[in-house]
This record gives sequence, C-alpha cells and structure tokens, in this order.
Amino acid sequence: MAPISEEEKRRRRDINASVLGTNAMEGLTLDAETLALMDRYAEGAFTREELSAAMDLHVKKLVADAQDRQAASATVPSE
Repeated sequence: MAPISEEEKRRRRDINASVLGTNAMEGLTLDAETLALMDRYAEGAFTREELSAAMDLHVKKLVADAQDRQAASATVPSE
C-alpha cells in the first residue's frame, strides 16, 4: 500500500477513537489484537478492505478459541 497523508492518518485515528468511544459507552472493551489492528490501519498499513479481512480472521479465531474452551470445560469432570 502507498503511504497515506498525515490528514488521512488523522481521519483514521478519529474513526478509531469513535469506535472505542462507542464501545466504551456500551460497556465493551476490545482485546489487544483488535486494538493493534486498528492502530496499524490508522498508520496506513492496511486499506479498509484489508482491515476488514484481518478483523474477520481475528474474530473467527476468537470464536474458535471460545468454542474450544467451552468444549474442554464440558469434558472436565466436576469434583
């Protein structure tokens, strides 16, 4: 990807801040990997489409990990 202007970086940072604020108002926090992806987008490492694809993969991993934990806890006998 070609470098982005400082104005575009500022616009992307503003978008990220809005997302974080909206999540905070809803009582939600984002994990470190999501925040890192958002920061990389703001700095120009990703296009919007690439960010979307990276976030989709990350969410799929989070869901799979949660399902694995749930399955593991279901197979552990209670004492």
